[in-house]
Amino acid sequence: MINSFASFPRFEGVFASDVQISIKKSDTRKVCYCEKAHRLTDEKYILTVSHKDGTLFADIDCSGEKSAFYALCDLKNRIENGEVADGEYVCSPTFEKRGYIEGFYGTPWTHEKRKSVMSLMALNRMNTVYYAPKDDVYHRDLWRELYPEADLLKLKELVDLAKENYMEFAFCIAPGLSMKYSSEEEFETLMKKTQQLYSIGIRSFGLLLDDIDEELFYDEDKALYGETVNAHIALVGRYYETLLALDKEVKLTVCPTLYNGIGNEYYISKLGKSISPQISLFWTGRDICSRELTSREARDFIDGTSHKPLYWDNYPVNDMAMFNEMHISPIINRDPDLWKYSEGIIANCMEYAECSKIPLITFADYLWDSENYNPDKSWENAIRQVVGEDAEKFIVFADNLYISCLKDVPSKRMKKHFASVLDLLKNGESEKAITLAEEYIAKMNEAREYLKRDLPICNELARWAEKFSVACDMFEKLMEVLKNKTEENVKELYAIIDKYDSMPVKIAEEMNIKLFLPTMFGI
Repeated sequence: MINSFASFPRFEGVFASDVQISIKKSDTRKVCYCEKAHRLTDEKYILTVSHKDGTLFADIDCSGEKSAFYALCDLKNRIENGEVADGEYVCSPTFEKRGYIEGFYGTPWTHEKRKSVMSLMALNRMNTVYYAPKDDVYHRDLWRELYPEADLLKLKELVDLAKENYMEFAFCIAPGLSMKYSSEEEFETLMKKTQQLYSIGIRSFGLLLDDIDEELFYDEDKALYGETVNAHIALVGRYYETLLALDKEVKLTVCPTLYNGIGNEYYISKLGKSISPQISLFWTGRDICSRELTSREARDFIDGTSHKPLYWDNYPVNDMAMFNEMHISPIINRDPDLWKYSEGIIANCMEYAECSKIPLITFADYLWDSENYNPDKSWENAIRQVVGEDAEKFIVFADNLYISCLKDVPSKRMKKHFASVLDLLKNGESEKAITLAEEYIAKMNEAREYLKRDLPICNELARWAEKFSVACDMFEKLMEVLKNKTEENVKELYAIIDKYDSMPVKIAEEMNIKLFLPTMFGI
């Protein structure tokens, strides 16, 4: 029996006194081998649950601390979700690499936000985090310069937190904007920066060559390499060899200049086939922001590059042209068997750390058990974890933010409710229709009041909450018009609609009642 959580400090005091946990570690096929994936793993566990005389007994069979940690995470979530029926649960992940990357353009997360996101994703059994904020100057613009001591200490705190949570922390450096590939001094500078990061415990690195000019800039590089891909092959090869000389256990991931497409294009094919198969290659899929990721496309990438893709999934990121979108819906359109043909998926986050947590949890669910993934169930669970007791109020609002490259159906819950309203109107039951509509509007107003709170997630959503508030006014005024259709009421309704239309942030079109006023209400 566990009398102390000294090995797992984050679980100290988490479980009630009526929960008895035992952990048994062994080195056998039963807990060391994933039968479905045909691979050895240190993440598999068997959780056996039983109840007796008001006490919950949880027996954990595992191979070590990492799998025991995941089992405790699983048990905690099952208890909180009321899903602790007696039985044996054999658990192992489908995807090997499951994580997220702070890789957006915009204001980097604060140190506390980074810790908060990492801790929550570890609890949901993600195992990888990539540090690559585009606007951290020491990551990209000032890549040659060493981190100041204060910043380095903060990075070390993140590295240590990742280790405590059994996550691989990968630091990415992006020298491609200004590096002279033919310069020995430049390479030594790159290694000096790498060694500084190695000194604080980083053992996984990313070399990012994305979002740079496709043509070589320096005449010396053109003379030596001829074209960009040859310079990148030389840089990646030498960097990896030097890393291995530093530590043979070090890992490297490369983001190529061409990072989306079919996978048989000249640059990516030549790069992939010329670098070590031990190096991971980031790939975003057919598009920069791919609506779907398919197993067939992954196989095409393997054929073209001799590498399994490591997907840099540009969801839920909402930078650049997507600035007015809030990507808070669950991940969809990723093939259930994609794990067979890829190294894993790394989800690129939004500048909004709290909001990012919701889709990230759905990624975690998909990546752990992609073949039984239920987007709606996962999404509601994610909101409960992030929002807490006000989850139902939040869902009424978030239901209208299914706006992204994923092309999911927005406002599912609202449309279902108002479909019933429309049916009543068609049958001439206007009073019942108004009553039913007002029930939903009351829920919208509860959501509006929740969004006014001084909470991190509400603060991040302020622009979208403001437009949602106008939508609430719009629906309330519509009810007034239906009850008393005067010229003044109709005029006021259209004034609110015009205000709503003028707001740049995006909420599902279903929230704009102007689209169905003439056909539904004759207004």
